[in-house]
Amino acid sequence: MAKISPYESGELTDSIFLILLATLTPAHGYKIMQDVQTMTKKIVEIGPATMYTTLKKLNQAGWISEISEDDSKILYVITASGKKILEDNYEYRKSIVQIAEKQIGGIV
Repeated sequence: MAKISPYESGELTDSIFLILLATLTPAHGYKIMQDVQTMTKKIVEIGPATMYTTLKKLNQAGWISEISEDDSKILYVITASGKKILEDNYEYRKSIVQIAEKQIGGIV
């Protein structure tokens, strides 16, 4: 059985989740890569090919939009539907962490 795309299921990969976080304020692709590295203290590093492929798919899904800038760089910013997906995934991830804390707390 084929795996369902996160763009169809709404279940975001870590990279997509972090890229959406980085687009809460308008930013160009290279800055998004830097922001993800900074947010994660370099635990997650997204290369240019993955970054721009993901940005294209996020745009096609309607979760981000492109904004042109004077120096011909494209800025990306999260849309209302992207923010909703991000918030839903945040709540899901938070509940998973709470479950883990209860389980681990019993063995530590």
